[in-house]
Amino acid sequence: MSPSANPAPTTDRANTAFGRLGHTAARTVLAFAIALAAPTLPAAEKLFDFGSLNVDLSKVQAKPGATPDQAGAPAGTAVKEAPTQQLPSTPESPAPAVLPRDGQESIGATVKTQAVTVKPVEVSAANTGQQQVTYPVPEDRPVIEVKIAAGSEKKDWFEEAARRFMADPSLNSIDGKPIRLTVDKIGSTESATLLAGGKTMHGGRNEYQVWAPASSIFRSVVEEAFTGGKLFETDESVARSPMVFVTWEPVQQAIDQKIEKSMSFDTMTEIFSRELSGEKIDPNGRSFQFGFTRPQDSNSGAVALITMAYEFFAKDRGRYRIRLEDLKNPDFQAYLAFIKYMADQTKDSTGKLAEPLMQAGYGGQPLSSVYVYENLGVKVAFIRKANDPTGAKPVIRYPKYNLISDHPYYTLRHGNSQAQVEAARRFKDFLLTRDIQLLALQKEGFRPVSPQVSNQEMNDVLGDFVTENGLVPDLIKASQILIPAQSGEVIMALIRTYQGLGDPVGPNL
Repeated sequence: MSPSANPAPTTDRANTAFGRLGHTAARTVLAFAIALAAPTLPAAEKLFDFGSLNVDLSKVQAKPGATPDQAGAPAGTAVKEAPTQQLPSTPESPAPAVLPRDGQESIGATVKTQAVTVKPVEVSAANTGQQQVTYPVPEDRPVIEVKIAAGSEKKDWFEEAARRFMADPSLNSIDGKPIRLTVDKIGSTESATLLAGGKTMHGGRNEYQVWAPASSIFRSVVEEAFTGGKLFETDESVARSPMVFVTWEPVQQAIDQKIEKSMSFDTMTEIFSRELSGEKIDPNGRSFQFGFTRPQDSNSGAVALITMAYEFFAKDRGRYRIRLEDLKNPDFQAYLAFIKYMADQTKDSTGKLAEPLMQAGYGGQPLSSVYVYENLGVKVAFIRKANDPTGAKPVIRYPKYNLISDHPYYTLRHGNSQAQVEAARRFKDFLLTRDIQLLALQKEGFRPVSPQVSNQEMNDVLGDFVTENGLVPDLIKASQILIPAQSGEVIMALIRTYQGLGDPVGPNL
């Protein structure tokens, strides 16, 4: 749709989208995207209709300072002002229950009980060559190209923001040259590896001007591969999304009753161990199926590995930095091999992992639980509610140990021109504006980082997911332990170690 096209009435777009939700997976996702992908709307108009979820987006979409008539809202409608700072955490935000056995970590005991062993993998640091930062390169082309290496979870949001940016005459050119933004969907682990290895350079120019991974865990991997100057012109978070376990309600209830632990990889390990010993956790009587993404391809898979390592080594310690020496621990390698063997590892992106749950409910696909970004948990809950209001609900649970994905926006100086760097910085500022932060919240379920969007406004959008699906608006309350930053060198060694592990052996395997 061109920027000048007249958008269809909001209710028609929403009804069309919901009418398609009951069909194939592709049409489900397409309808959901069509309802959200309209160009800039009147300020108080809903981007889409949440239907029975009863969320009134007109409460949060009005521009600060506008009158109801100016905002396009009915006369008498209250218009929210943008607060100068984030509101205090709302007291009604629930904290996850601390379950009776939360203090009992059984990872090591499971490895020993199941007599799990695996052929050891050699652990070593990577030999990364040092590249010299080259900046600036001449801008001798008629168009200022800005290509963004973005995680798949942000692609739709970034593309819509880019369309709006390029349609704005006050933003879309520098010194008479037009700015062209393109978004390349690429896994965070893969993009970090390419940048660190110098494989994004072509003829003295960098293929990418912006690196926008899902989290900053790989920053040091890239930055330490360069010398001779500042690599990143900008380094700011543009959204937040904690990791969550999304589990079908009947299965989650059984876990709470039988395991009596908050969700964690330790909990997953105990479930697998019990099932190998003949106990069934799923009320359907089928095997418990748990999935997370491949760490070598996806940020969420790498975060899963970091969390496993932290759970294994940091129990009974307030804070801990995982060391290369730790990764050689034979019990730890056996534990990783056990999880790798028992879990679903077929997906290379978090969106692909969540799709089967969106397409089919409990019993309609094999997965009992997945480890994904919170915003995908919200999408699963939304689409299942629309498709099957009386079916089993997906329940969002925050890991006992959590690592918040901070979605950084790094403007790369290496191999780029001053104009490219300025255009990339300008787009970053645009992403942090109120309207585009609201778009991230409403279109993708990301938590805004801009102080122009208040906690209360986020609750207005996500409030029904709190009572129905377990979402916790207050990040401080969401998880019991936040994992501190870890060494990029160790993270990459952890991924290589995991990749090198073969199938474990044991009496029940």
